[in-house]
Order: sequence, then C-alpha cells, then structure tokens
Amino acid sequence: MTIDIQALIDKKPHLKDPLELYAKWQRFHQEASELLPKGRSAMSPEDSKAYPRDCAGPVFRLFVSIFGLPAEEFEPLCQAMENGDIDFMRLPLDEIPAISSLACSEEELGAILFLLSRPYFLALREAFPLDGSEWNDGRCPLCSARAALSTITEGPSRNLHCSFCGTSGPFRFIGCPNCGSVDTAQLTAIMSEDEPGFRVSTCDACQTYVKVVEGPILKEMAIDLADMASLPLDIIAQGKGYVRMAPNPISLKKME
Repeated sequence: MTIDIQALIDKKPHLKDPLELYAKWQRFHQEASELLPKGRSAMSPEDSKAYPRDCAGPVFRLFVSIFGLPAEEFEPLCQAMENGDIDFMRLPLDEIPAISSLACSEEELGAILFLLSRPYFLALREAFPLDGSEWNDGRCPLCSARAALSTITEGPSRNLHCSFCGTSGPFRFIGCPNCGSVDTAQLTAIMSEDEPGFRVSTCDACQTYVKVVEGPILKEMAIDLADMASLPLDIIAQGKGYVRMAPNPISLKKME
C-alpha cells in the first residue's frame, strides 16, 4: 500500500508544513490540468513555450487562489503570461524573466514560476514521453533541467529524475551528474539512521549533491513524495556546504 500525504504527515509530523504546501500544489496541478489543451500539437515545445494565452489567465487565477496570494500584487505576472512574454522552457536553465512592477525578488519569482509552470511541464511530458532516455550531461532530455533525485534499482542501475516535468532516465552508475566527475576520491555519500532508504551522493569537485532513493522506497511513495520525505537529508548536506542544483516539489533549493 502506498503512503499518501496525510499518512506521511502522521509518520513525520515535523514535515507537516512543507507537506501541506505540497498538498496545495497537488490540488493546483489537478485543477489546472483540466484547463489545458491536450495532445502533441497543443504542447509542442517548439511552438508553445508556456500556457496557451487563452489559458494563462484562468491558470494564474487558480494559482493565486489556491496558494492564497494577493492577485492584484501579481497582476504584472498575469499580464506577462497572457502576452506570451514568459518562456517556461528557460526556467530549468535557471533563467528567470525580469517582470517590471512586480514587487518580489528574483529568487521569490523563480519559486513562484516553478510552482506555476509545473502543470505545463507535466503536460509536456504526457505529450512527449521520454522516460527511459539517456540523461546526457546529467540533464533531463525533455526540459534540460538538472536532476532532482536519483534512484537505485536492481542491476544495479541508476536513474535520474526531473522535478520540473517528472521525466526519468538512466545515467552512468558512477559519476557526478552535475559536473561529470568520475573521480571516486571526490564522490562520497552521506547517510542518516533516521532516514532509512535514502542517502546523499556528494561531489567535492563541484560541491553539489543529489539525493538517492533506494528501490523499496518507490513501492511506498511516488518520487515527489520521496523527495519531500527526505527533506532532513537536504538540511544535513547543505549544512556541510553542498548545493542542490534542482528545486524540490515545493520549489526549494536552499533549506533555510
């Protein structure tokens, strides 16, 4: 039986706040998906870089409603979406658009756009499934994002997972997906007895890390929920000076 959000909150009450935020995002995704057109022609990354303009306003209003944001303060973002001024495909490359009259930092805007854009990316994956494709240079073959997590399954084999579009695919078993280093002297692991089934792969060459989920965990929970369940390992890794390169399901790279 798989674990749902409430069951995970009951099991790990210290994660209640971030898990409840993730529950809001799940609701947003479910309802936003009903507003989007279906099929390859509607979601082609060559022709459509964001929500279709006739969907942008309704999706934005749904987003601010579910997340309790002041719609009037974020109206410039809505206008930019409706005008076709935002290219979601640049977000996985850490390119955040500049939106005049929007009173928030680039980091805050990046977090909002990540949460706001994920239904688009997940619909893109549904239209153009690339699961199982090789992650060349450690980047998602669909949206070019860095890996959020890796999983180890029987073989053994390693897959990387994208937190933008959800695509997963194989990457060589030994090596840093962020800088490509295969120097085993610089590739180490962090584990915690409090987080069985999870560990962190670190790279001293580039000072980054990717969390690792062992196969049995995936029988208990979806990959997004596994990322949320292992938040304490992010805190441990970042406390040691390592950097996460891709956001988690609630948009966080840095765990304050």
